[in-house]
Amino acid sequence: MFRIKSSLASLSLPHVIQRALLTLVICLPLTADGLRAAVSAQSATASLSGTVEDEKGAVIAGATVIAINVNTNSRRQVTTNESGSFMIPFLAPSAYIVRVESQGFTPIEVKDVALNVNDQRSLPSRR
Repeated sequence: MFRIKSSLASLSLPHVIQRALLTLVICLPLTADGLRAAVSAQSATASLSGTVEDEKGAVIAGATVIAINVNTNSRRQVTTNESGSFMIPFLAPSAYIVRVESQGFTPIEVKDVALNVNDQRSLPSRR
């Protein structure tokens, strides 16, 4: 007949707690690193930037730029700054339609804007 002796049976409750805490302290950083690596691997995104200009090349401040993900129909909207520039970070890799709107101008759409992982695509837009 076999007998299994528990190593915990010979330890008092404070020792069991100390071992559990020590195990937690040792394993928690490893788990945190693993989570960071998993999140990092899942956060591969792209960005889209550009400058909105009219037909004469003058920049248009305050224009609305909308990136529409063709696959999910999700939308990200930003407004151009005083230099007519915009930046849309953290876009999921996908195909996009980029729509530009500004008061006094006809809206335009740029179709088939493909963004891949880590792309930093610049998209100049003339009105």
